[in-house]
Amino acid sequence: MAVVVEQTIPFSEQSLDLRNTNRWNELLPLIRRSMKSIQTAKGQQILVNQNIVDSKFCNTVAITTPGNFSSKLLDGSNVAAIVTEDPGREGLTARDIKEALQEVGATEHQALVVVRSGKSQELKASVSDNSLDVQVNGELEYDHLLFLLGNRSKGSKRSIEDADGLVKDFFKNATSVHSAFHTGKIEGKPAISAAEGDAAAFESVKSTVGKQLRSLLESQGAQSRDVTYSIHYSDINGLSRLENYIIAKEIAELCRKYIQSMLDAQH
Repeated sequence: MAVVVEQTIPFSEQSLDLRNTNRWNELLPLIRRSMKSIQTAKGQQILVNQNIVDSKFCNTVAITTPGNFSSKLLDGSNVAAIVTEDPGREGLTARDIKEALQEVGATEHQALVVVRSGKSQELKASVSDNSLDVQVNGELEYDHLLFLLGNRSKGSKRSIEDADGLVKDFFKNATSVHSAFHTGKIEGKPAISAAEGDAAAFESVKSTVGKQLRSLLESQGAQSRDVTYSIHYSDINGLSRLENYIIAKEIAELCRKYIQSMLDAQH
């Protein structure tokens, strides 16, 4: 018996209609049955996670754009709602979102954290609305912060002050590095470009990840107190699942060795 898998021709962006906001508002509830589409007073749609929105915890809302859904949203997440904004149209404020969520079970006293991706880091707090409006620098930070907010302890999720402190610490300490794998080759080997933009031959996952990880950890400088590192790895370059698992394993192993070397140096 033989199984033959033939590569399919990808659909065009026009055929998928990915830039249509209504497309996502209709499709995502089919993928995630807990999602419900509601309309705000301004006529815009919000996708609400009914399993989360009426909890006793602080609600997190992810602002995204058509055709650019993070895997953190598609694969399942701890956000209470998703807002897909049309470029050029007036965006929703934290107050707009909070009022809409109250229509489907959220309470007035529930805190709200709104997270969006932009070109800079910004934090706006509203005492009257008990809310935070957070803009991060790029999609990698966006994914990372959504993960951190969604995986806080239950006690921390109750407090807007804890969320505020987490965001401020994230802004202060977050550093990123980017690499892109090329279709062409250098010296007969796969090519990869580093943060500097120069392409080089790809020797191994271990050496490539190790070099970048060391630069990230060393950029934090010497620490005289207990430190928790949160390392977020995001693949936007189309690697296979096996390749992603290999890179994740190497990151974990390199972190263990780096931290052990620091402990040995202290003794």
